[in-house]
Amino acid sequence: MMVDWFHRRQSELVDAAAFAGIGFWQMLGRAGRHGPEEWDRYAKGWMKRGAEEFYRAPEKFPGTLVPGRQQVPSPVLCDREENNTVFLRVWPGRRGMNSPAMILLHSLFSASDVYHYRRRPKGTWSGELVFGGNLIRSAETIRQAVAETRMIARMARAAGAPQVGLWGMSLGGWIASLTLCQEPDLTCAWLVQPIPDVATAIWDSPGGWVIRRQMEARGLNRAQASRMLPLVCPTFGKPRITAEKILLVGGRHDRIARPEQLRSLAGDWGGAHYREVGQGHIGYQAMPMAWRWGTSLMPDLFERQG
Repeated sequence: MMVDWFHRRQSELVDAAAFAGIGFWQMLGRAGRHGPEEWDRYAKGWMKRGAEEFYRAPEKFPGTLVPGRQQVPSPVLCDREENNTVFLRVWPGRRGMNSPAMILLHSLFSASDVYHYRRRPKGTWSGELVFGGNLIRSAETIRQAVAETRMIARMARAAGAPQVGLWGMSLGGWIASLTLCQEPDLTCAWLVQPIPDVATAIWDSPGGWVIRRQMEARGLNRAQASRMLPLVCPTFGKPRITAEKILLVGGRHDRIARPEQLRSLAGDWGGAHYREVGQGHIGYQAMPMAWRWGTSLMPDLFERQG
């Protein structure tokens, strides 16, 4: 159909422009570098220890959640001091901190995730260090973000939240989907265009062209780069909540988080809800539609609180 053709071409243009900008930042090469041997040692070490240890969250956490803005130390420290603090903004519901809580996890370049805004090292762009030819830094970024999300979920429960859910977009959806496979007692998850397969995003999409060149220049091929996929891809994990409390939203023209992969993931996760919007990876339909679908599919989560 002509309308679908137009939406596809529009999505390709928007995604191409966005990923060209991302590629420019990646070409600066400020994420650092490593060779195949260093990556091999890192990957083998963590694969031996497993996902539980890789994403371990602290049993004790610093303080409790309070309304408004706050900051707490990250449970996973890195070599950039600016990135070792978690910045939060808390909006309480009708019952204050005793309201059910939804943790909102944003996409790349959006707010205060790892290496973003106040967490970015001086001399770098917000989000620049998240993905680049330095696979070790990227893996540590994902590890840090999941551990932080688990810590925040526990802090919310300790502050009085009877239920805690996750709502993530793109990078945030990826983090939420990995958290979902590690953290017990979550209530729901709305995963908007999460990255189901990192290898596809790097090697088979327009968004990975700079990373591919950087890795190849350092002697890393696809097989070597894929050694940690079981730890960083949600397709290898199993969520710790029931399928009816999971919503996956895909973009019909998305070549990063491909819709066929998300549909397959929904099936592998026991029949999680899957819905689709007519956009690429970059767009403004998915998040508002996730709210509409989430509230419709899970009305019991939004019953009037007494």
